[in-house]
Parts: sequence; C-alpha cells; structure tokens
Amino acid sequence: MADTRPHPRRLSRIVISTLRHLAGVLLVSMLLSCSPKQMAVDLVADAVTGGEASVFASDPDPDLVREALPFGLKTYESLLQSTPEHRGLLLATAKGFTAYAYMLKEEADRTEALEPAHELRLRAKGLFLRGRDYALKGLEVAHPGFAAGYLAREDGILEATTLADADFLYWAGAAWAGAISSDKQDFMLLAELDLAAGLVERVLELDETYDKGAAHQFMVSYEGSRPAGDIEAARAHYRRALELSGGSNAGLYLALAEAVAVPEQDLREFRRLVAAALAVELDTYPDQRLANALAQRRARWLLTRIPDLFLEAPEDASPPISEGIS
Repeated sequence: MADTRPHPRRLSRIVISTLRHLAGVLLVSMLLSCSPKQMAVDLVADAVTGGEASVFASDPDPDLVREALPFGLKTYESLLQSTPEHRGLLLATAKGFTAYAYMLKEEADRTEALEPAHELRLRAKGLFLRGRDYALKGLEVAHPGFAAGYLAREDGILEATTLADADFLYWAGAAWAGAISSDKQDFMLLAELDLAAGLVERVLELDETYDKGAAHQFMVSYEGSRPAGDIEAARAHYRRALELSGGSNAGLYLALAEAVAVPEQDLREFRRLVAAALAVELDTYPDQRLANALAQRRARWLLTRIPDLFLEAPEDASPPISEGIS
C-alpha cells in the first residue's frame, strides 16, 4: 500500500501557512476591537508625550514656553477625554500644569501691586491643584482607590507604590506643595502639607537618586520652610542633591538660600548661594535650560530684595540696576 502521508517538508509548509493565517486573523480581530479613532488618539498621545517635554525643557526662554504651554495643555486634556488612562499623557499633563502654575507664581512674586499679585497666586493655586490631580490620576490607574485612600490617610497605602510610580508621586507632591505655597491663607490646604511631603518621601524610599536629586531638593524647601522644620536635615538634603546633580541645578542653590539662609539671616551665605545659581551655564546642561533660566531670573530678583529679606542688610546691599530682573 502506498504511503499517503504528506512529505515532512510539505507538512512543515502547511503548518507554517496555517500559523500565519491564524496570526492574520488575530491581528484583524485586534484591530477591529479597537476603533480607528482610539488607535489614532493613542498614537498621538504616545508621540506628544515622547518628545515634547524635552523641547520645552531645553528652551532658554521662559516667556516663550509660558506662552506656548496653554495650547499644549488644552491639547493634552482633549486627548485625555478619549484615552483617560494613558499614563504618559497624564504625567505630561501633570508636569505641564505644574510648570505653568510655577511661572504664574513667579510672576506674582515679582509683581509689586498687591491685587494683581493676589489674583495671580490664586490662579497659580488652581493650576497647581489641577496638575496634582492629573498625577494622582496616574497613580489611580495603577492602584485603584489610591487617591481617596491617601486623602483619607489610610495606613500602608503608599507602600503599594513602586519605582514605576516615582514620577507620579514626585509631581503630585510638588504640585500639591506649590498650591499650598501660593495661598498660605487656605488653612484647610495648609493642613495637607504633610500629605504632599509624604509622596516625595516615598520617592526617596524608592530611589533617592531620582532625577538627579529632585526629591532631596524638595525636602530642602520643605524642612527649611515648614513650622518646626529640621534645618540640619535641610542642609543634609542639600548636600546630597548637590552631589547627585553635579552642580547642574541652579534652583537647588536658591532652595537653600530661601529656606535656610534667609530664616537664619545669613546674608553672606545667601549671597554665595545666589552667585552659585547665576554661575550655572545654561548651555552646559541643555536638558535643564528652562529650569535654570527660571532659577536665574529668580536669583536676580532675590538680589533686589536683600533689604527686605535681611534685617541688618547694609544700605548698599541691593545690586546695581544692571543686575536687576531680566
């Protein structure tokens, strides 16, 4: 009797052809299960969150970035309506609102007229909280119930977060603290300062080297500014952040200057720290141009404020006009 079984090579070709057909069927099924609109939204969300942040961060013109941010933020929010759990987009939106709010708060600080300054701070407060809520939403996606549980101060809720959550923890804490600093008369919000700090402290537990010491820098301001803060702890965080950043972060020097040198009325240290901030070369650290440009603008403004910040400042403590705000 003749052997009717397929030749092994022919059998192999049949199997491969069948597998390819099945793979094609599965691919078509996957595509049909996700609408073209949703796929397009996800692709755009991935694209804008992948490269736009570096474009902003490397720009040396804070005013240009400030003018561009509102359109970008509304674009992000529009995309989030279609893909509300896209963590990359949630993080980019949280960062964007926090950065924009910080710029408004900076303008408020430099505004001498009380009413316009007050209005700017209130607006900054609202935008900081918006940024915080987007970051908390990012944590909520990975850990359902996190936001409500954390606000209710549930035990152990932070321990469930992982290194993958570090960005969301940091930006939620930074935005929260920014809102508090924008309106110190909001005592309900002020009572949540420890919650803001707790998120950043969790970042230190997960990775104390996060973003070249960003969490340590936050703790410099927190320990130096809060009631019953620990000045020595603030200085320890400063030293560690300086080590991790390699001197690339102009804002770090100002954090110690404002949170420690001013309360201790140490004008000499204050001047040294402000000078160090101004000495950071913007082009040496292109990925930090925007942050350093903002810090240096504040540094120049702080020099004009020496007579107001220090009780025993000499009459000629203010810099010449040429060293004023740019």
